[in-house]
Amino acid sequence: MKFRFNVNINDNDYYDFNKFHNTRSPYGKKQMTSIRIIFAVFGLLYAVFTTVSDGFDPYMLIALLIVFSLLIVFFPKLFMLVLKGNIKAMKKNSKMAYTPSSVMEFYDDFFCESAEETSTNYKYSIIEHISVVDNKVIYIHINSVMGLILPFASFQSAEQMAAFFEFIKTKCANIRYY
Repeated sequence: MKFRFNVNINDNDYYDFNKFHNTRSPYGKKQMTSIRIIFAVFGLLYAVFTTVSDGFDPYMLIALLIVFSLLIVFFPKLFMLVLKGNIKAMKKNSKMAYTPSSVMEFYDDFFCESAEETSTNYKYSIIEHISVVDNKVIYIHINSVMGLILPFASFQSAEQMAAFFEFIKTKCANIRYY
């Protein structure tokens, strides 16, 4: 074993990961852009159909354009509010989408995330990319929707962190700094 980290994350860490994924990662940006385009198309279609069926009313058309424009502009914030609500609901039902406490072990050929009830091994080839965000956290992206969270607080020292970065660079060339 090369590295072993005790990882403790909370609701804020999970929220920050999802916020990062949806606003700063290439996957999330593409998804948000697609949703905004869909809103714009539906808004335009609704405006056209309303105008055709009810007769032309410039005030109605302006109101529709304003509502859909606001929806398009503020969709990411709305999405984050919904995410916060979902986190609270998951916590209330005791079914969290993340593991609050786990151990991550990095070996030469694979790495492992172990928790109280589960253990998952990953080959390094499955990593799509790694994001280092604001010098606070490392996100190991397994695919376009799943990632592992490794907070900087999990490192015992700056030397261990530097050694880990040197090691992980040999396993994944696609490391992005935000």
